[in-house]
Amino acid sequence: MEAITNGLILLMLSIGHAELWIMVINRTHAQPIHEAWLKRFRHVAELLIVLFPIVLFLSVGLSTPGVLVGGDWSQLPFWWKPVLLVSALGFMGLLCSGFRHLFYKPPRQQTEHQSELIHMRQRLNQDLIGEGPYHYLAGLPFNEIFSVEFTRKTFVLDRLPAEWEGLTILHLSDLHFSGTLKREYFVELCRVAQETEPDLIIFAGDLLDEMKCLDWLDDTLGIFKAPLGQYFILGNHDWNQQSDQIRQSLIDRGWTDIAAQTLRLEHVGHAMQIAGTEVPWMGTHPEILRSEMSETVSDFLLLVSHTPDNFHWATREGYDLMLSGHTHGGQVRFPLIGPVFAPSRHGTRYASGTFARGSTLLHVSRGVSGIHPLRWFCRPEISLLTLRTTNTEDR
Repeated sequence: MEAITNGLILLMLSIGHAELWIMVINRTHAQPIHEAWLKRFRHVAELLIVLFPIVLFLSVGLSTPGVLVGGDWSQLPFWWKPVLLVSALGFMGLLCSGFRHLFYKPPRQQTEHQSELIHMRQRLNQDLIGEGPYHYLAGLPFNEIFSVEFTRKTFVLDRLPAEWEGLTILHLSDLHFSGTLKREYFVELCRVAQETEPDLIIFAGDLLDEMKCLDWLDDTLGIFKAPLGQYFILGNHDWNQQSDQIRQSLIDRGWTDIAAQTLRLEHVGHAMQIAGTEVPWMGTHPEILRSEMSETVSDFLLLVSHTPDNFHWATREGYDLMLSGHTHGGQVRFPLIGPVFAPSRHGTRYASGTFARGSTLLHVSRGVSGIHPLRWFCRPEISLLTLRTTNTEDR
């Protein structure tokens, strides 16, 4: 019985050690470091994650002090103690993250949430796996990459003008064209999304992983039209490609670039400032057009940021609504624990969903795809957001 208990302790310490490296990976991937260097670092970290439990069980478990074969923890060599202490803290951090996931509750501003699944393979009746990078992952059992969740969420926002009641925003993010998922997959998703006839369309970055797919724009993002326009920023994967060419291609197809700038949009007697930020990879944060704002009635402020890491900055600036992607919801979610990998300075805190801080509401999309086409318990997502000034239940 004691050996079993000690074995469980060693297992928890191994998990804690892995969590520490994952925390480092998450935060490193939130920095403006090119993918080639990130990939090398990630491989080293993954190797250490695998090797540590082997060394731990052989050394502490079977050798000195040999807690799995009758040894006593008091005989643990001194140099192991800080290592195991830090590993124990890592395990506690994982538990805290799991509790946060289990007890997550959308803020009061989100009053409705409906969703429908779009089963792409059945819908198109064809094989949608191409020859792009990591294509073998798309065929793994229980992969949900071809089961897209179309979510419809309603947000009640205090500063939304009454005349804008029911304004709809289509929120798209992280398409990651690479050839791994065939062109037809994205064409159909974009067609379905356009059929909702939103008032405003936002793309929050990460369009391409392979420049050869740039011509896919014609029958994907190129088909979108909205009365108030289509606006975009780019993401870190676009930064790793030929970002200037990607940006111009979107502009040529009727999209408006809002990276590092603010545009003022007049609608039904009121103004909305739409701003975009690609920080930390490209450009700078936008400036609110305060000189254009009325002394009595402030403009409604909308920020598009590829990463949710800019949430606290947006709160300080006074934005009403912020739309992000980048984290893919973690792509893989474990039962009870939730997401583990999320490229963010905040780890998995803002992996996906709706969050409120101060007067700012943040919506983080799980995105449509990823360079690694793997989704377990974390379906791809496109969202239609409806903005209201009052709760429909109070009417």
